Amino acid sequence: MSDIEPRVRPGDVVYATLKRRILLNELKPEAVLTELGIAAELRCSQGTVREALMKLREDGLVLRAGHRGGTSVTPLDADVAAEMLALRRRLETKAASRAAPALADDPAALARLEAIADAMDTAAARGDEARLIERDTDFHMEIFRHAGYRALDQILLRSILHSHRQKLWEPRHRRPLAETAGRHRAILAAIPKGGLALATALGQHIDTIVDVGTARIAS
Repeated sequence: MSDIEPRVRPGDVVYATLKRRILLNELKPEAVLTELGIAAELRCSQGTVREALMKLREDGLVLRAGHRGGTSVTPLDADVAAEMLALRRRLETKAASRAAPALADDPAALARLEAIADAMDTAAARGDEARLIERDTDFHMEIFRHAGYRALDQILLRSILHSHRQKLWEPRHRRPLAETAGRHRAILAAIPKGGLALATALGQHIDTIVDVGTARIAS
């Protein structure tokens, strides 16, 4: 095997940087993004920035109005966030009946989920909120992909990313990071019990992302 590390593409670096800033609301909703300005700041070509912005549009994190229309961060709206959360719940709980047996027959997938849960714990211990969001997204998408609803992957991904942005936008909607990470253990424990148990665990998890009674939100 080669000792040479795989080369990281500039477009991937710019994409990851901008995605992190948007998710953490360092780039505010509706903020205007210019290819020239980003290229100058991150010391890369406009073509590299354009590639990253196209990927962010696929994630639903930016809006692009044609070649000359400019790019802006997708706005946040409480009503839209509620609809996204309802859609997310429907997709994840519906997929559970197919995902649970598929995961139970795939030891490698179960090991990946355990590793992701461990990575969430590590990110929480380090206070790395961006990393925790990434691993949280990986966890839920890993389960969903085992349902085989490939045409819906991007829709669920958009819903998850939007819910993360919305909760971080409102400071009252927060939990300690360790608690956020630990909430995924109940989902893991439900997988061997079958689709109904997994659907119930996912439903409870998503329902308590928004905890109005205690003025907190986390996933």
